[in-house]
Amino acid sequence: MSFASRAALSAFALGVACGVRAAPADDPLAWLQRAMQASRSTTFAGTFVHSNGERTSTVRITHTVNGGDEHERIEPLDAPAYEIVRRNDEMYCQFPEKTVKLDRRTTARFFPSLLSSTPAAIGANYDVKLGSTERVLGYDCRWIRLEPRDTLRFSQRVCAEAATGLVLRAKTLNAQQQVIEQYTFTDLRIGPNATRGDLKSIFEARVKRWISDARPRDETHSAQTGWTVSQPPAGFDKVTELTRPLAGRAQPVPQLVYSDGVASLSVFVEPNSPARSDEASSENGTTSFFVRPVGEYVVTVLGEVPLSTVQQVARSVVHRP
Repeated sequence: MSFASRAALSAFALGVACGVRAAPADDPLAWLQRAMQASRSTTFAGTFVHSNGERTSTVRITHTVNGGDEHERIEPLDAPAYEIVRRNDEMYCQFPEKTVKLDRRTTARFFPSLLSSTPAAIGANYDVKLGSTERVLGYDCRWIRLEPRDTLRFSQRVCAEAATGLVLRAKTLNAQQQVIEQYTFTDLRIGPNATRGDLKSIFEARVKRWISDARPRDETHSAQTGWTVSQPPAGFDKVTELTRPLAGRAQPVPQLVYSDGVASLSVFVEPNSPARSDEASSENGTTSFFVRPVGEYVVTVLGEVPLSTVQQVARSVVHRP
């Protein structure tokens, strides 16, 4: 055996002994699978910057895996003091004066956990390709490109760390290939250097009550709302149907949530009172908003998709028999 062969074998053995997982060769779906799993299976702590349209925020995140249990703490640094604490599938938003248990059916994505569904399902709606490798905060990172197969969704880029698959950067591009949303870690520790001490709450005196409070939210309920989208965009499946309270509304509002495993959109239906006859729309970064009166009701669609997509959805919302 040559010296080069022995060196390569020794390096491989050392990597196995240290628990380093070899990156897949050039299979984009394998890279995508690792990126999806890493946000749940990797211990890490860091700070990332998120920009979407005119909005920019800085967030500190700590995620640990211990004995099969996930613990996560998310602290926005640019807003009034609050934090999100998660243990496995229980999630709480904590303020100085109160605690609110979040419903994961309606909770937005949290970087670096941006993808759901399966690689095969995502691949049905996006052409998944591998891009270049670059160095990010001292880690080798491989870009994965998700090019939509139609005009109903945006292009996506995620940069997965070579050893773990953890997403270190992510970008969303519009039809003109302009970046309209971006996440990037500005500091990061992966593995043993990210300790459970980083999970310490800024509201430490109340953390035991938060984690032990397993009561479901009384306000949000799964329900057959009587509404449906007759022509959902290709690849978007309904993931939940419920009623939930909204600020300024006297009664809970029906909500339908659809997702293609990358982007999601929500449909809200409420009484048209006071009566309005005009439509309204807006776009900011990846967020599109469209309101449409339908007789005695008003349909509102909000989503991480082009404006034309939320318009298509709103115009196909119908009341079921």
